Amino acid sequence: MKKTICLWTLLLIAVSCTNDDNYNDRHGDKAVIPPKGRILRVMTYNIYGARATSPANAADLDALAEVIRRQNPDFVTLNEVDAFTNRTGKDVHQARDLAAKLGMEWHFSKAIDRDGGEYGDAVLSKHPILETRSYRLPCAASQPGEDRSLCVIRVEIDGKDLYVASTHLDHLSGDASRMVQANEIRRIRDTDLGGDLILSGDLNAIPSSNVIATMTAFLTNVGTIDQYTFPSDSPTRKIDYILYAPIEHFGVQNCTVVSRADQQVDGVDASDHRPVVADIRFQTEEDLVETQE
Repeated sequence: MKKTICLWTLLLIAVSCTNDDNYNDRHGDKAVIPPKGRILRVMTYNIYGARATSPANAADLDALAEVIRRQNPDFVTLNEVDAFTNRTGKDVHQARDLAAKLGMEWHFSKAIDRDGGEYGDAVLSKHPILETRSYRLPCAASQPGEDRSLCVIRVEIDGKDLYVASTHLDHLSGDASRMVQANEIRRIRDTDLGGDLILSGDLNAIPSSNVIATMTAFLTNVGTIDQYTFPSDSPTRKIDYILYAPIEHFGVQNCTVVSRADQQVDGVDASDHRPVVADIRFQTEEDLVETQE
C-alpha cells in the first residue's frame, strides 16, 4: 500500500510542478521531482581564461571569484581554464587560485598545451573531493580541431556517491568532432562512470543540434531552450548546459542564466559567456530508502 501511495504521490508532484520548474529541453515529459532530497546548487561557467572582456583583455581572477561568490554554488564547472600559461601568468593556475579565493576544493584536467602551459576544464567543490579522474576527448580524424577533456570528481552527499563533471566540446571543426566527443562521453558514462552524475559545460552546440540530441539520449538537460548564454553582452544562443543522470534520482528546483549585471564587476563582463546556475534536488541513500518503504 505504501508503495502504491508513493507512486501516486510522485505522479501528482510531476503533474503539478512541471509548469513551475524550468525543466530540460528534452525529456521534460519524463521528469519527476523527487519528494525528498538534498538541494545542490550547480554553476557552469566558461571563464574565457579569466580574460575579462575589457579593452585591455587582462586576466582578472578576482572578478571571476566575485561573480561565483554571488551565486554561492556547491559546485562550479569551469571551461577555458589556463594553468601556468604565458598569456595569463606563469605562476598562475586558474583553477587552483580561484578555489583558494573561494574556499573550495578543485580538480583540473588538461585538454591541450597552450602558450607555454596548459588549457582545459576544472571542477570546484564545497564538498570534500574523494576521487578525481581525467579523460581525453579526441576530435574527428577527418576534421582538425582541438582535443578536449572530461574533468570528473567524486564526492559523497549524505552517504551517497555523486560524480560531478566538466567538459567543453570543440568549437573549431564543426559538428563532426563534437559528435565524436559526445559519443566518447557516452562511452565513458556506460563503461566507467556508473552511478549518479551531474555533467555541465560549454558544449558549443544549440539545443536543436545532433550533438545535444546525442547528449540528451543518456543525460537529462536542465533549463529551457531560450536560456541564452553567449555572447555575454547580448546573448543570442544557448551553448552552456547542465545535465544529470539517472533521471529518477534528481529534480530541478530552479535553473537560471546569470544576468549581465550579476556577471559584471566594475561595469566589465567577467567573461564572454554568461554562467548558468541550477538548484538540483539530489536523492540521498536515506531518501531512496524512505521512498521504497
